[in-house]
Amino acid sequence: MLGVEFIFDKDCPNIKETRVNLMKAFSKVKLSAKWKEWDRNSDKSPDYARKYGSPTILINGKDIADVLPESNANCCRLYNGQGVPSVQLIADQLSAKVNEGNKLFGFLGTFSIGPGVGAALLAKASCPLCYPAIAGFLSSIGLGFLFKGTYFYILMSAFFLMSIIGIGYKAKERRGYRPFILGIVSSVIAISGHYFENQIIFYIGIGLLVAASIWNLIPNKEQCINCN
Repeated sequence: MLGVEFIFDKDCPNIKETRVNLMKAFSKVKLSAKWKEWDRNSDKSPDYARKYGSPTILINGKDIADVLPESNANCCRLYNGQGVPSVQLIADQLSAKVNEGNKLFGFLGTFSIGPGVGAALLAKASCPLCYPAIAGFLSSIGLGFLFKGTYFYILMSAFFLMSIIGIGYKAKERRGYRPFILGIVSSVIAISGHYFENQIIFYIGIGLLVAASIWNLIPNKEQCINCN
């Protein structure tokens, strides 16, 4: 989610044009225009707002022109010799921040698939034929207890929890909460299937969990920037 802030002095002659360019930049990158405004001299404005000249636009706390805050920047500022930031400059920074968020979401979404598959492999590894070899190896390094009773279910639940966290992180900004809900339901199905020693139910749960993770990775066109 983008946090856009507009900092200004009331007597600054560039306020109106900066607002217009900010609105045009949001439209250019196909995002709903939404930002906070801070009057540098208002008691209601945060302290950091007084450290920037007027006009200033911050996106996620960072100045769009990479200008560092000063102790008291009670002055007008310039953008490449102009008193108003260009539409292109604002749009580029909006796009950059959205793309950074998409990369993070993509990583978390991809990450969410791994634990589900890991849980499947974990359950498969605990079959009677594989158990002695794996248990023997884990015992040799002091971790043999992980494949016994309650510890096994705790370990498998941890895999599912990591998947659900990956799907649910800022889900509203991607595909909503439906993949997240499906992830929870599928985890319960998989754990129940393993507990009752029903492999069909278990792997149905795993399949649904992987499907929820992939569903979560599909870009939301309304939030997509320059994705033609």
